[in-house]
Amino acid sequence: MTTNGDETPLRRSRWLFSALVVSLALNLLVAGSMGAAYWQHRNGGPGGWRGDDVGLMGFVRKLPKERQSVLRDDVKLARESLQPLKDAARAAWVAANTTLATEPFDQQAVTAAFQNMTDAEATWKTAISAALINTASKLTPQERQTLSEWRNKRRGGKRERGPLQ
Repeated sequence: MTTNGDETPLRRSRWLFSALVVSLALNLLVAGSMGAAYWQHRNGGPGGWRGDDVGLMGFVRKLPKERQSVLRDDVKLARESLQPLKDAARAAWVAANTTLATEPFDQQAVTAAFQNMTDAEATWKTAISAALINTASKLTPQERQTLSEWRNKRRGGKRERGPLQ
C-alpha cells in the first residue's frame, strides 16, 4: 500500500470512519424527517387530514371566526350521532364479506348479508345528508355557495359533469 507524505493508512481509516459517521447521521436525519412527516400527515397535526378538519369541520374552519363558533358545536354533535351508524355500516360490511367467504356457499345468506350492508350504508348516508342539510340551513347564501364549492373541490369535480359522463 502506498502512502504519500504524512497520510498514513491509520489516518486514512480515521477519515473514512468519520465520513461514515457523518453519512449515517445525514441518512438518519432524512429518514427521520420523512417518517415524522408521514406520521404527522396520517395522525393529524398541521396539514394532517385527521382531527377537527376532517369532513364538514374542514369547511367550518374556512368561515370567519365568529361564524365558526356557531357551527362547530352543531357539526360535532352531528358527528357524534353519526358514529353509531358508521360503525353499523362497517360491521355489516364485515359480516357480508365473511358470509361471502363461508363454505359451502349459501346464495340466500350472502344476498341477505349484502342487503343488510346496503341498508346500513344507506341509513348512514341519509343521516350524513340530513346533517349537511341542517348545517346548510344555518348558512348565509354566500356561505352556502362556498360550501358547494368546497364540496366540489373535495370530490375533485368528478360530479360536476354528471354521473354518466
